[in-house]
Amino acid sequence: ATLMGVNPMFRRAFSPFLLVALTATAFTGCSDSTGPQEPAHFVVTLTDSPGAWFDSAVVEIGEVWAIQANGPPILLSDDGGTWNLLDLQNGVMAELASADIEPTRLLQLRLHVVSASVTLKAPYEFTDGTTSADLFVPSGAQSGIKVNLRDDDGNEDGAGVDLVPGETILAVVDMDVERNFVVNGSPDDPDGIKGVLFTPLLRATLKDIAGSISGTVSYTSATPDLEEERARIEAVLDQANSEVPVEEMETLDAAAVAREDSTYTIYFLSPGTYDVTATATIDAVEYSDGPTTVPVDVSEDVIGVDFSL
Repeated sequence: ATLMGVNPMFRRAFSPFLLVALTATAFTGCSDSTGPQEPAHFVVTLTDSPGAWFDSAVVEIGEVWAIQANGPPILLSDDGGTWNLLDLQNGVMAELASADIEPTRLLQLRLHVVSASVTLKAPYEFTDGTTSADLFVPSGAQSGIKVNLRDDDGNEDGAGVDLVPGETILAVVDMDVERNFVVNGSPDDPDGIKGVLFTPLLRATLKDIAGSISGTVSYTSATPDLEEERARIEAVLDQANSEVPVEEMETLDAAAVAREDSTYTIYFLSPGTYDVTATATIDAVEYSDGPTTVPVDVSEDVIGVDFSL
């Protein structure tokens, strides 16, 4: 069935990237000699980066949980909503969950994916002549994708986020369409587009410490005529100083697709050092430039990271 009628189901959209942000608020606070503490507020939002093949890439999120360092899991929402990830690009966010919880240390988020579906952008179609498909969701995604939370609070292991009384914490979860919806085949091949595989890979960061990398891609060898030929810029985080494990369906890498004017921005980057590379396939020929090593400080927007293909 076509997905064009799904849009009325989308709720609570904030900005243009597929992003998940978390905010936590305490119900009652903890008591000390000065009386009850103010609550902390925790919110979860969702964001994305572009996917050139698709007219829509829809995910339905069920339960959203937060895992404490000491204490039982906290159910933030039993219905994270249905979202077209292509509505959540270039920094746009959609709220998945928010909850009032006592100040605590959160180590991890778990997102249950109920369903996923796509509609191809015209003139593309599948080999059977259709343009829309419901995708198989791996059992691990249905039972809960684990996404570790990392703060910039000086902890040696970098694990977890402290919910401070009276403060709001926003956690952003990125679901990159290019990584999560993988096209099987190509319209340029005799067999065409056979299908799309849903391969969940999420990353999370805290909005108040997140930075970005931006620049320009110059096409000196060939000019992209199609949107899917534009350069994809990927930033791979150096994990040398982190003891926090990467979960099965988690990634620390981020990406963006160059805009029509050849500029790009990779949003919501955790502080750290990244190896950044630009690649493009134009008229079936692959071009690349990089990697370039780029340090990103807390809340730093690094500009002028340019590439030539």
